[in-house]
Amino acid sequence: MSNRVHLITLGVKDMTVSRAYYEAMGWVISPISMDEMTFYQAGDQVLGLYLQDALNHDTNLDAPKPGGITLGMNMQSREEVDATYAQALKAGASELKKPLEMPWGGYTGYVADPDGHPWEFSHVAQLVPNGDGALILPEKL
Repeated sequence: MSNRVHLITLGVKDMTVSRAYYEAMGWVISPISMDEMTFYQAGDQVLGLYLQDALNHDTNLDAPKPGGITLGMNMQSREEVDATYAQALKAGASELKKPLEMPWGGYTGYVADPDGHPWEFSHVAQLVPNGDGALILPEKL
């Protein structure tokens, strides 16, 4: 088995609101998207938005409360963290925690998308994406 995550699917209440938010954040909708499912290419992964009721039906699960995980984007600089954080708030995200210097050396802030899914925007000197945008873990810190 190849250890990979190919698709991250977020349950959303209102596809129009969620699409508008992600578009305002610069995500480009894939042409294979449908009314009830939206796809975005995210490097070698895919981010999907799926109507929460349909996701509940498909999985036989009750609607989960957002949280318990974060979706993270590592940035090239603290300035990029601040700019992305401000862009997210302008696009309709809710502020969870303003970007600040962390005790372990990173610079991190958190927002929640319109459906409450927490996103982390951070700059960590040892975890800066490469020229292709991929985050490759170093062999040692």
